[in-house]
Amino acid sequence: MITSAIPKRLLILISVVVTSVLSVWIYSEYEITDTLTNLRRIGVFGAILSGALSFFIFQTLFIYEKHVRHADFPQPPRVSFYQGNWPTLRDAQKTNSLFDVLEEWVLAHGKTILWWRNEGPKYFTVDPDIVRAMLTEISIFTKSRFIPNRTLFGQRMTGTASFLTVQGGTQWATKRKIMSPFFSKIHLTGMFDNCHDYIRRGLERQFAEIQIGKTHVDIVEFYGELYQFFLGALGFDLGCGLVSENAKFHNVVIQGILRWAPKQFGGYREVLGMRINEDVNSTICYLTKLRNLSRYILDEKMKEYKEKGPLPDDIIHHVISANAKGVNNSFEKKKTYMIDDIITIFLVIDNMAKTIANMMVRVMREPRVYEKMVEEIRQADVSSLQSMDKSLRYTEMVILEALRLHPTLMRGIRAVQTPNTRLNNDLVIKDRSMIFFGHLVLHRLPEYWKNPREFLPERWENGSKDITPFTYLPFVAGPRVCMGKHLAMLSMKLAMVYTFREYDMRPIPGEEKEMDWDYRFTIVRPTKGYTVIFSKAE
Repeated sequence: MITSAIPKRLLILISVVVTSVLSVWIYSEYEITDTLTNLRRIGVFGAILSGALSFFIFQTLFIYEKHVRHADFPQPPRVSFYQGNWPTLRDAQKTNSLFDVLEEWVLAHGKTILWWRNEGPKYFTVDPDIVRAMLTEISIFTKSRFIPNRTLFGQRMTGTASFLTVQGGTQWATKRKIMSPFFSKIHLTGMFDNCHDYIRRGLERQFAEIQIGKTHVDIVEFYGELYQFFLGALGFDLGCGLVSENAKFHNVVIQGILRWAPKQFGGYREVLGMRINEDVNSTICYLTKLRNLSRYILDEKMKEYKEKGPLPDDIIHHVISANAKGVNNSFEKKKTYMIDDIITIFLVIDNMAKTIANMMVRVMREPRVYEKMVEEIRQADVSSLQSMDKSLRYTEMVILEALRLHPTLMRGIRAVQTPNTRLNNDLVIKDRSMIFFGHLVLHRLPEYWKNPREFLPERWENGSKDITPFTYLPFVAGPRVCMGKHLAMLSMKLAMVYTFREYDMRPIPGEEKEMDWDYRFTIVRPTKGYTVIFSKAE
């Protein structure tokens, strides 16, 4: 609790000094003259030793008081008095088993638990009612300030006011209101032909660069490059292929950012090693180039915006409108925020690529699902958004099931700003703290899902009617629901159509059964089984 932690720590410091002096006073048999003499005699070293001992005692009492204060909240046993549960979670994070540990704790201690990071209590929940409150009561549960994609070793990425990172209030509400119509299904219906054209041309371009039947293709890179090309459909190309024709380089930049940004908050040794890592420094340089490119795109779009007015099919025009109306700052600061928004789009478009890669890794190893999906795709009518959705019903079920078992975002964080926040009739968060919810745990709890670890697209035959609300969160929910979810589904279906219409995909020899995913950081990506061979469809 921040507001009370400062006085308590100040109290500890004062207590250390007082206790040290009192100890010497007692030793001096309560004689003030002897006390002053002995204080001079013990010198600096003795004072430091006495202070350290006193600090240790009072810090121990401080932690003990916190443990007692929160003892009534369900929690797993601490492995260390001073470090709490942190050693367990830190080791689990290193071995990619963090959510397995959290799932074990939830099953053993309840849907909402407290865990200790050193002396600080944190919370984790898979209770749908509490998750609903976290996602809808945004004045109580606020977005965390600690987002790793704001900077990369000091080089600005998405900043603090992009439509992804802005915490809330009028600025957030205005941005959402102006940006959301671009991503509506009604608007995307009118953009369908342009999206269709970019996905088709992007995949034709990439298939032309590989040897069909021979080249080992990294599908994370393959679809990452496709989606950087696809940005042209959203208005990034300036009519000259500026972004789409440089998709390969932009994908290198984005993959570097996503690889290194979460790691900059590791241990001192790791961070110091990263600062002299050639790949890290190249990524920082590339990020600077990407921001310069974003600035150039913005300058050109602002001229176009002034001459023609806002164009509904241009996402950057929406960015300009959102910042013009939603931010009460100087022009230069507004411009910085708009560049942040453009960088955000470069980054989040890659989430769609990661979703396809995660799904393909799994589907290739589910022969029944693969054959049924491919058969449907090869018969699909993609002349319009409506006809595509209607003829790719099973394919959509496959996407939904892949997002259940391998969600691209696997956890959410909210800050509890008010002490004594009541979660339900039994549980109260007594101090300001952080509360997490885990998509990855929610999506595979037996209470909500039959055969939760099996890949069963058929569970989605009735859509979401059979799903307990707030137990399926690939696009989150509530006021901060992912604006781009309809664009994601549209583009992923098109990408799958133009992949499987003419080609088959199979794992490389020796990896037919190999598959795994990295759940250590915010964005999930496959770590095994993502190298494939494309062959001509029979």
